[in-house]
Amino acid sequence: MSILTAERLVSLAYRYPHLQTTWYLLATACLTVVNQPQEIPKLYHFALRQQLLQDPPTSKSVSSLLTDHAMIQLAQDSINSAKKYQDLSAVGIDLPDVLIPHSLHEDLPLQFKYSKNEDIRHMQDQLTSRFREVILKSVALGGLPKAINALMILKTATPTNLKPGVHPERPCVVRPGYMPSASIISEDACGTSFEDSSEDTINGPISEASINRQQIAADIVRGSSMWQNIYGKISHRVKNQMFNAYPDLWYFAYHHVYAPLLSYTKVISAKETSLCVVACLIPQDVNPQLKGHLKGAVNNGATREELDDLRSLVFNICDWTGGIAWKGGKESVAKL
Repeated sequence: MSILTAERLVSLAYRYPHLQTTWYLLATACLTVVNQPQEIPKLYHFALRQQLLQDPPTSKSVSSLLTDHAMIQLAQDSINSAKKYQDLSAVGIDLPDVLIPHSLHEDLPLQFKYSKNEDIRHMQDQLTSRFREVILKSVALGGLPKAINALMILKTATPTNLKPGVHPERPCVVRPGYMPSASIISEDACGTSFEDSSEDTINGPISEASINRQQIAADIVRGSSMWQNIYGKISHRVKNQMFNAYPDLWYFAYHHVYAPLLSYTKVISAKETSLCVVACLIPQDVNPQLKGHLKGAVNNGATREELDDLRSLVFNICDWTGGIAWKGGKESVAKL
């Protein structure tokens, strides 16, 4: 059963006035967590095209967009192209850029935002990175298997020119490069010589000298800052609650979730990250965590209007998906 129809894609993009720049991130986060990754390519292709158009100037024009024939056709073309790209990817054919069909140029109610090919390519490259990043960050909320499936499916619908390179977005904590298998002599910070033996790993040889200590420290400091920004006055109380439940829970969350993953904001901002966290938590009926992250989103700059629109967007996706329920009904889901 198809979840995202053409009408629903247009609704996601234009029904929520306070989410004009984040709707596709939040929808992707929600679809990943509710285990509907097959819908993400449709969302991705429509977002690539929608981002080429000017934002609607008034709320009146927004309401007319929801039923505009050309916009719905653009969404249907996106559904069709996503399926076509996945079929072509399966047989190893290079995938072209995703653009707006010439047949719709004169009928669309919004003007084009970009006129130069290099501007279009830059925008679509950034947008694609944002899709990948929000799915990666969902690992902390919905689990690694769902994120793996979503990223693998997204890749099958990604134009060849926009596929990820060989280097990760985040700075490596292990310096790349070949390390000799034999022991080498290194010096510590005090100038004392010691034998630095390398060990083979699945990602190549590693030794004490190959560890990027400065980057590890920077990640930990950045993770601490995000934790305190989110939880504010109760940051130490939440830390202690996790520590008392199981010390390893706190250390894992701090050193492996907040430090390297959630607090990295060069692709999606701290506010956008918080909104995506909320989008992941709402479908899972986890009010204790949702309450903290609703306040954390505000601490990171989100408005009540953004959170209200986000709540509506996620509930709509859950309704379309079916099978998602909350023990106390929708009204029991925490809100500001």
